[in-house]
Amino acid sequence: MEDDAINQLTELDGVGKSKAKLLYDAGYTTVDSIKKASVEDIAGIKGIGEKLANKIKKSADETVTEEEKPAEEQKIEAPLVTIALDNETKRLLDVRRKQKSKKPTFLQTDSHKKKKLEDKWKRPDGIHNKTRYHQKGKCPRVEAGYGSPALVRGLHPSGFEEIIVNNVKDLESMVAQKQAARIAHTVGARKRGLIEAKAIELGLRVLNPTRREE
Repeated sequence: MEDDAINQLTELDGVGKSKAKLLYDAGYTTVDSIKKASVEDIAGIKGIGEKLANKIKKSADETVTEEEKPAEEQKIEAPLVTIALDNETKRLLDVRRKQKSKKPTFLQTDSHKKKKLEDKWKRPDGIHNKTRYHQKGKCPRVEAGYGSPALVRGLHPSGFEEIIVNNVKDLESMVAQKQAARIAHTVGARKRGLIEAKAIELGLRVLNPTRREE
């Protein structure tokens, strides 16, 4: 119960787990309870302060809780935004897809033998390193020949250029005809909803939208 309340409080601006614990210990277990409190009451909690209290109060007032939602809320379905690609770009994207299906997994030497070594690529070093000398039977090395075609390098399979988005303001400088938004994994549920709504308004595609249950 305590963990659920703390997780709910961390959705407010400026509130991490430590600040959420302070609020919870002070008796503010829900966003609604913070809405009913005054800024002075919140600022009186040791470790909060007036500046953060104003930020928390403002964020709580802007949050729509489950109790405040209408009984039948209409779901906003985002239209699928596509991009017009020329034949050459389509061909190169298909070439890249086939290349990646055959591309080996690059791992650092002996990562399959030792737990302390991470399962990721690291340039081989050492005068006796067999991978460094391309010894047959050892893991392949990262080389230029494995690269994707330069014209489509870094593009999403749909042909869009991916732009990492952290807030609504980041969407304003994007070009809908060639760029698509990928919401950063650090963005909370409240801001994610605002970003997705703004993206629909601007006609932008979101590559990792929130999954909505039927």
